[in-house]
Amino acid sequence: MKKLKYYIYGAIGAMALPLALSSCSPDDIDGLNENNLPLAEQTRVTVDVDQETNQVTFNMEGDGIYPIWYMTWESANPYSTVNGYTKIVNNAGDYVLNYRVGNRNGMSQGMGSVTFHIDNSLVNFDMYLTMLSGKTWRIASEEAGHLGCGESGTDGLGLYSAQPNEKEANGIYDDELTFSSDYTYTYSPGDDGLVFVNTGCTVMPGNPGDGNDFDTQAEPQTATFQLVGEGDDVYLVLPAGTLFPYISCDNQYNDPRFRIESITGSRLVLVYDDGTIAWHYILTSQEAGGGTFDGFDPDSEYNMFKNCTFTNSYYYAPGWTQIADPVMTQDGNSFTFSLPEATSETWQAQALFHTDMTTAATSNYDFSCKLMSTTDHGNVTVKLCDTNNSGVYYFEEKVSLKAYEEYVFYKSDMPGIDISQIDVVFDFGGNAANTDVTVSDIVLKDHANDDGRTPPAVEEDDTQYIYDAETNLWKTHVDDGDNYTASFYYAPGWTQIADPAFTGTGGTYTVALPSATTDQWQAQVMLTTDIPAEADTKYDFSCTLMSDKALPRATVKLTDSADDNNYLCLETPALSPYEEYVVKVPAATMTVGAASALKLVFDFGGNADNTNITINNIVLQKTVE
Repeated sequence: MKKLKYYIYGAIGAMALPLALSSCSPDDIDGLNENNLPLAEQTRVTVDVDQETNQVTFNMEGDGIYPIWYMTWESANPYSTVNGYTKIVNNAGDYVLNYRVGNRNGMSQGMGSVTFHIDNSLVNFDMYLTMLSGKTWRIASEEAGHLGCGESGTDGLGLYSAQPNEKEANGIYDDELTFSSDYTYTYSPGDDGLVFVNTGCTVMPGNPGDGNDFDTQAEPQTATFQLVGEGDDVYLVLPAGTLFPYISCDNQYNDPRFRIESITGSRLVLVYDDGTIAWHYILTSQEAGGGTFDGFDPDSEYNMFKNCTFTNSYYYAPGWTQIADPVMTQDGNSFTFSLPEATSETWQAQALFHTDMTTAATSNYDFSCKLMSTTDHGNVTVKLCDTNNSGVYYFEEKVSLKAYEEYVFYKSDMPGIDISQIDVVFDFGGNAANTDVTVSDIVLKDHANDDGRTPPAVEEDDTQYIYDAETNLWKTHVDDGDNYTASFYYAPGWTQIADPAFTGTGGTYTVALPSATTDQWQAQVMLTTDIPAEADTKYDFSCTLMSDKALPRATVKLTDSADDNNYLCLETPALSPYEEYVVKVPAATMTVGAASALKLVFDFGGNADNTNITINNIVLQKTVE
């Protein structure tokens, strides 16, 4: 996705634009000082332009200040005071954004401005249709400003902005909307069968006339919708009499035309403006209670990637025949890879960052990044590994991307590994032709350093892992008849030596490792079975490990015996002496597809001399939902 960024320190304008914002004199509020008014010329403003989606984001840097944005192509009046506001601009051309700066003492007397450019007018809205369709939308109740109102010609937040979950007692948060690729719209009033209505509405029944907004009975509804460009704006247009989670006025019900302020695959901001008042709505396609963790802070001083030196290399090989490298476009900590040709297999579209970042076994680490694809892509791989040995890694995980929907990938509190040079690896194998994938906000940091962002607590796994259950595929296929084949790779210093002593009967397995190893994959134990795995079927896996020596990083991988890239789970627990560690992986699916026979791989690379390990209570079962 082509992006441009404009930076400016305010250029003072002599014009005096009208202000529709109230203010107090210094005498009204204790502590205000007109000598401490902010200065527009000393404030840095950035304008990020996404030339593919025609969306522009406005940011003002600084503590204790806020912006007053004048979007001159919309109105001469202030449009928004939201820092980080995003706005769709329909037509190509140059646009001038004016701004003032506010703080607790008032607003700057001067005005800054920045000009930005839109390359192309939107000629169709297929991209927006893709972002809308195939998912269920609801009011983003957890987000401030999910409902609001303001003066006409603004973002609809200046007079009222709802706080998170403020309206939970009303019939609004369980309402659901869908938009289909054939331009079909559906509305559901949710389990309560209610729609939420403004007190001023007369077209909806049930108004008690007490001056308060009210709920009224509603039925599911199916209609059509349109995406229409008018001037510099794009509108979502519904037929007259179409229901919506909040009916703000009679005009909205009779002529529902919502200006699309911004859109992604999971967030939709709309404004209804009938010329008398503007109403603001934020919708989301994410599940309620899903959390809002946005990754670790890419701008933090603790982010090692922020100041690292890196080079890129690629392997782009549709059908395993290498072609020209994909084009990579960088905008700060944002990297877009353009993939013109389709690929079909994992590792056929690799993009590698070879960095000078280092990690140590004495520390734990956090990692995060954001990914977004212009097409659905169910087979993206993210890997953090040793530049000099890709078999030594922190993780190697698959993620599935929906078109234009941002995905936050993160790992927290990972046990450290001694690595002198880190590779950050992305693979887009399985991509459709003409796919652009953007990777942004890459962060690697020491877990001990607090950057102010905390990932959500891991939900407790309430899955029942019962070894003796008839549903345990491992017991019935393997342990009951000792039906498996064991193989080994034991190679201190990568020089293979005699296999370790091994026993395995009745569901308990022991491994004796007389010689120390230093790296992952130098002490592998592989148990090949006849257990098949189905594609797109969820499985639960668990096993118990115990070592008589400290082992900073064991590896447990349940994989297709014919394809190591097709696996069900990959875990890297740290083992303490004589303490049982229970690996639990609920509701996992094979990363690529069906497997005719599974192989369970354990690796104890990094073990001390004379390490003895016991494995038991292995459970593999289909998930019960």
